Amino acid sequence: MESARRSHKPFADEIGSVFGGLQHTYAICMQLTLGKYGLYPGQPQILFALRQLNKPTQNEIADHLGIGKASAGISLRRLESGGFVTRIRDKKDTRCIRLTLTKKGEDYARWCEIDYSMFFNTMLESLSTDEQDVLLAMLQRMDTSLTSLKARLES
Repeated sequence: MESARRSHKPFADEIGSVFGGLQHTYAICMQLTLGKYGLYPGQPQILFALRQLNKPTQNEIADHLGIGKASAGISLRRLESGGFVTRIRDKKDTRCIRLTLTKKGEDYARWCEIDYSMFFNTMLESLSTDEQDVLLAMLQRMDTSLTSLKARLES
């Protein structure tokens, strides 16, 4: 069996190298695609969240995405100045500012969603359905392991 003959460290290094290369190529493809929309990495997720949530606040967006409030604020200001997002005062609580997508933001969110789907379909097209199922299960287990490590590091 091939995996039984490999020592753990060189295999982990090889996985890290391939994963790093995949991540790098993905980032380049994402930059090339987002550049045509005038968006930065991370901003499509904010557009998606705004589509999903009902007129959220900046803090609700940050909590939903698991990012800092300051980072959310910077991205939202850029999106607002680009005409993707508008701020509206809550009618029930005038201290509260809610966020909503403009028509342009709605259109771009839809286009980004299509591009994301194309990226993932392209990455998976050389894998059989069974291989895709196995890959998903492995990625979920890896995420569980890293989530556990994160909890230990944070405590």
